[in-house]
Amino acid sequence: MDPIFSTLPLELTLAAAISLVSLAGAGLPFYRGFRIFLRGRAATRRLQTAEMFEEANSSGIAPLSQRMMSVLTRSFSEHPEQSPDFVRDATRQFVLNDYDMSYARPLSMYSNILPPIGFIGTTLGMMVLFVSLQLSNNTLQIGALSVALSSTILALLGFAALEGCRIRLYARLMCCIDDVFDADLAAQLSETRRSA
Repeated sequence: MDPIFSTLPLELTLAAAISLVSLAGAGLPFYRGFRIFLRGRAATRRLQTAEMFEEANSSGIAPLSQRMMSVLTRSFSEHPEQSPDFVRDATRQFVLNDYDMSYARPLSMYSNILPPIGFIGTTLGMMVLFVSLQLSNNTLQIGALSVALSSTILALLGFAALEGCRIRLYARLMCCIDDVFDADLAAQLSETRRSA
């Protein structure tokens, strides 16, 4: 056994273990949610010119605006009788649904799981606190109280951060959609439509 841990009292080791569990409990959903945010951030890059679309296409990266552009182009070429407003609205809805399923819902799931995890950490910390009161151990009482408070604070901060990330992703998505419907890209779409 490691000499450092053999000299620590059992109560301090127990408090440290519970602290690590509460940190991991709040940290894992935050980490997974933040990874989804980073993927969503890459998918909601703004591509404002045809050259940027071509560059994204050649690099193998498929941002949502590029997918929207390809769906619009395909829809205009395959169904020239459809109203352009209808095609644009249907394409916008398609991209919004794709964004919702791939980024918004999973990010919300991870952010919404954090407050209950913080509450579980608080409950565990309070249980250890009550045990330490029975044992009259001040070290364990301080450790248990710190676990109870830190788990709640970490979970609430993680919740607020992930919700802020979700709002930021939605704003970026709206900018991407507006970029696709920009005047330059609309002109390129009409050229593609005429050539088809």
